[in-house]
Amino acid sequence: MRSWLLVATDNDGELQGAANAGADVVVIDLNRALSPKRQETAREIAQNWLASHQKQVLAQRRFGRWVRISPIDSQQWRADLHSAMSGQADGIVLSDAASPDHIQQLAAEIYEIEQRMGIGHNKTGIVPQLGTSPRAALELAKFADEVHPRVSGYSWDAAALARAIGARRTRAPGGWSSVMNMVRSQVLLAAHARGIDVIETPFRDLRDAKACQIAAASARADGFTGMVALRGAQVSAINQAFAPTAEELREAEEIIALFASNPNLEWQNYKGRRMGQSQLTRARNMLGQS
Repeated sequence: MRSWLLVATDNDGELQGAANAGADVVVIDLNRALSPKRQETAREIAQNWLASHQKQVLAQRRFGRWVRISPIDSQQWRADLHSAMSGQADGIVLSDAASPDHIQQLAAEIYEIEQRMGIGHNKTGIVPQLGTSPRAALELAKFADEVHPRVSGYSWDAAALARAIGARRTRAPGGWSSVMNMVRSQVLLAAHARGIDVIETPFRDLRDAKACQIAAASARADGFTGMVALRGAQVSAINQAFAPTAEELREAEEIIALFASNPNLEWQNYKGRRMGQSQLTRARNMLGQS
């Protein structure tokens, strides 16, 4: 999934147009600093939006319906999650996942709700946002170890990390600042170590379309599999940057065929390169066979 469009519930224009923006995933954002009354209204809007678009997605398979919820150490996350699950969201983006324990706690809660609501087992995916605080950034190596099977990818949030450390910038001339680059690289490596997707933080200057194109192309070149968009106008640039080339599609087909002809082997030799299950999963995802 290349493009992840993050939409706030109080942005009426973006919310109404989200389904037709061309994004692979629409993420309704509940992780926002709101008063209790406004937060409850936001949950109702999110639940209604999910429900109203469920039939459309089931019929046409056009986009994923996800919700970003508050961090596990907040008082709001369970209420956010219940709204998302009531709308039968396809997945949950977990803000500020400080440790693998947070993922386990969320997964256990999702399991209980799935059982109560009659939702298919393990239907609801998880993408945690990593390294958004100093302590979480220092724990990133742990996410390269075994993760819950619900986790389909990792992401990060440069703006959240900058706020947490009081940084006045996220980028420096020629690229990311040193701290941002360190966190970004570790999230990227942890995801590839697990053979799952890795989603780039959004490009926040909404006025500079050209720079957004460059940022998306750079993320793809560095090994990211997708990127967050903050507006529908950014989606096409992200989709274009992450579209597989003809050569990549051909190689994916050949890798899948190679494993199909030798199903009992964990590793395969492909053009002098050692291919394992993570490469097979990536090939299947590229061809939409996941």
